[in-house]
Amino acid sequence: MAEYRVPEFTSEQRLNAALQMLMPFPGRQWGRVSELAARYGVSRTLLYEIRDRALEALVTALLPRDAGRPAQNTTLTVDKAFVDRTIAILPLLTGSVRNIRLGLQLLLGVTRSVGYISETLTAAGAQAAAYNLALRVPLPILGEADEIFQGRQPCLTVVDGRSFLVLNLTPAASRDGTTWGVTYLELVERGMQFQDLACDGSTGLRAGLREAELAIPLRPDLFHLLRNAQRLSRRLESAAYKAIETAARARQADLEARGLLHRHGRPLKISVPWPQAQLQEAQAIARYDNWNWLLREIRLALEPLTPTHHLAAAAETQATLETALALLRELDHPDITAFAADLQNKLPELLAPLEWLEQQLTPVLNGLDADTQAFILWAWQHRQELHLNLDADLPEALRPVMHTVAEILELFHRSSSLAESLHSWLRPYLQIHRGMPKWLLPLLQLCWNYHQFERGKRAGSSPVERAGVQGAPSLAEVLGQLFGSRGAAQSA
Repeated sequence: MAEYRVPEFTSEQRLNAALQMLMPFPGRQWGRVSELAARYGVSRTLLYEIRDRALEALVTALLPRDAGRPAQNTTLTVDKAFVDRTIAILPLLTGSVRNIRLGLQLLLGVTRSVGYISETLTAAGAQAAAYNLALRVPLPILGEADEIFQGRQPCLTVVDGRSFLVLNLTPAASRDGTTWGVTYLELVERGMQFQDLACDGSTGLRAGLREAELAIPLRPDLFHLLRNAQRLSRRLESAAYKAIETAARARQADLEARGLLHRHGRPLKISVPWPQAQLQEAQAIARYDNWNWLLREIRLALEPLTPTHHLAAAAETQATLETALALLRELDHPDITAFAADLQNKLPELLAPLEWLEQQLTPVLNGLDADTQAFILWAWQHRQELHLNLDADLPEALRPVMHTVAEILELFHRSSSLAESLHSWLRPYLQIHRGMPKWLLPLLQLCWNYHQFERGKRAGSSPVERAGVQGAPSLAEVLGQLFGSRGAAQSA
C-alpha cells in the first residue's frame, strides 16, 4: 500500500492529519487536504484512506457495550502449589455469598462484588432448575416423600428409592395436602411413573395422594417405626439401669439399718425401701428383656425373606405380629402400649408390600423345589458381598428365573430412609443461609443427581445412571453444558 512507500510519514503525523480531516465544515478550511498532502509529501488518496480508517476506529470504540465488567481471559496454571493451596483453603469456605467472594480472591486472585456473585448464582440456579425439569426417568419410581425445614419454611423432597435420584426439592409455603397433591401431579405430568410411595405419618403427605386422586400404592415408613422402637429401647434400658442403681442403694441402706454393714458418713438417702426397690428392679429388667425379644421377633417377621432363605408368607407374618402385639400390651408400660397401638394401626400397610411380593414371586418360584428356591433367594440376599454376576456365576438353567426374581425384589419398597439420608446431606447447606435462596436447591439437586457415588453398592455410578437414563452425562459435562467449559490450562 501507499503508506509503506512513505516511511517518513510518522504515526503522530497521521493522527494529526486524520483529526484535521475529520473536522467538519466550516471548521475545516477549503484546500486543507491539498495543504496536508504537500506538507507531508503524500497523496490525497492516502489522506482520505487514513481519514476513513480513523472514522471506523472511532465508531467501533464508541459503540455501546454490555453492562458489567469486561471479560477476563487469563490462563491458570494448575500446578502442585496451586492444588495444595486450594486443598488448604476449601475447608475454610462455607458456601455463603461472602465466602465465595473470599474464595475467588484467595484462589484465583479475582475480585467480584457481592451483587455480581448473587446475580451469577441466580442465573445459574435458573439454568439448573430448567435442566432438572427436563430430566426424564424411564424406570418406575419407588417414591420416598418427606419434608425438611429451614426455620419454619418447609422444603418438599421426593427421592427414588431405587436410584437415590432426587425428583423434587422445592421450598413451599405450606406442607398441607393441597401443596403435596400439586407436587405429586407435577411429577406425574413430567412423566414420572410411580411404583409406590413411602412416607411417614405426616398427614399432608398422605392427604396429597387423595387430593391429587392418584392411584399410587402408599407404603408405610418402616424406617421411622423402627427408629422410634430403637429410641424406646434406649429409654427402657436406661430405666432398668436406674432401677438397678436404686435397688443397690436401698440394699446398702437396709444392711446399714440392720447393723450388718458399717460405713463412714451420713446414712444413705433412699426413695423406696429395699423390698420395693428389689421388685421394681426385677420388673424393669424383665420389661427391657421382654421388649427386646419381642422387637427382634417383629423385625424378623417384617423381613421379606425368612432366616432359612424362603419367601415370607403374609398370613404367617400377620399372625406373628398380632401375637407380638398382645404380648406387648401385657408388659403394661405406657410407652410400649403406645408403640403397640401405632403398630396395630399400621399393620395393614405393613402387610401390603409382603402380600404384593408374595403374589409376584410365588408363580415364578412354583416350579422349583424348596432347596433351589432357597438357593436363589440366598444368592440374591448375598449378591453384593459375593460380587455375583447373574449372567456368569449361576447355572445357565437358573439365570432367567434369577433375573426375574431380582427384578421383583428390587421393586420391594417400604421405607423413606433414603429421603432421611438426603436430608442429612442437605441440612448443613441450609444452615449456612438465613433463608432458601432460589438458586440453592436447584444447584444442589443438579449436583446430587449427576455426582458419582464413591462407596457402597452404588459406587462408580450416579443417581441418573441408576435410574435408567442411557448415556447420562457426568457432573462435569453437565456443568460444561450449562456454564461453559472450564477453559483453564492445566499443567502437572
